[in-house]
Amino acid sequence: MSELYLDQNSQNTFLSIDKSLNKLIKVGTGIEIKHINMSEYLNATVVEKTENTLRIITKELIHETFFFPGDCVSINYSDLKNLFVISGKITKINSLDPLDFTVLITRIEKMKNLRKYQRYYVSLSASLDVPDISERLFVVVKNISSGGVKINCSDYLPITGNIVGVEVILDRINNLFFKGAIVRKGWNKSYFEYGIEIQEISESNYKCLNHYLNWLSYDYKNI
Repeated sequence: MSELYLDQNSQNTFLSIDKSLNKLIKVGTGIEIKHINMSEYLNATVVEKTENTLRIITKELIHETFFFPGDCVSINYSDLKNLFVISGKITKINSLDPLDFTVLITRIEKMKNLRKYQRYYVSLSASLDVPDISERLFVVVKNISSGGVKINCSDYLPITGNIVGVEVILDRINNLFFKGAIVRKGWNKSYFEYGIEIQEISESNYKCLNHYLNWLSYDYKNI
């Protein structure tokens, strides 16, 4: 894979709510949920469900809640192959501590071909663990996709078969970890540019990456 992004025109698939919700989500399923006015996702668990509603309890304490009946929320659920974006509307607040509420599901969207997701331009702090270099290298991620990242780095790194460890600071609470291969290199006056393709990533980090890309996608649509 020589590029870190592919066709941006691929269409996502909208799924039947009554059939898909029962198949995808079970009582006890871990999900991430975000209010329309929040920038970060909250870890949560499904504790009850019907054909078109979910009762959800968050795992994190919220000191100031944005959640009220009638508000819209976005739910992310993913397995190792697919990311599902579930839209809904809050119908009932059962408790604020912990946050416990019921959501009426209005749409389920299967994101198509995540390995062909578009790239997003960012500026994120990151570090590299490189074989034969004792100290971690601090770099800046300039774009990100589900296939990998492009970084700016002051150090020369050869393109070899070695796998480098990458840690990207996504926000104040989420870091992304993966192992990747340097597949592209360039020079831009005072720094090197490297394209790093993801080679190894855990399920939890895969979900973290997909959720971050989905958040970026939402922001891009509303610019």
